[in-house]
Amino acid sequence: MKGFKAPTASCVLTALDPDKHAVVDTRVWTSLERKDYFDKRKESFGSRDYVKMIKPIRNLSEKTGFSTAQIGYALFAYDYRVREGTLH
Repeated sequence: MKGFKAPTASCVLTALDPDKHAVVDTRVWTSLERKDYFDKRKESFGSRDYVKMIKPIRNLSEKTGFSTAQIGYALFAYDYRVREGTLH
C-alpha cells in the first residue's frame, strides 16, 4: 500500500484545513468510544474509520464553536488525562 495511513493523512488534512479536519488516533477514538459514539475500541485506523470519527467531531465543533482541529485535540487530551495503564 502506498501513501499515508489515516492518522498521518489526518495530520496533513488538518494542517491544510483545521476547520474541517482533525488529527485522529487511538486516543481520539477511545474518547469518542467513552462518550458512546462507538461500541468498541480500536488500535489501527483506515480511511473509513476517519470518516466515522470525523462526523461526531464535526458535530461537536458545530455545537461548541471550537474548530474541528481543537475538538480533536481536546479528545486526545481527555484520553491522556483519564486513561489508566499503557496506551496499548
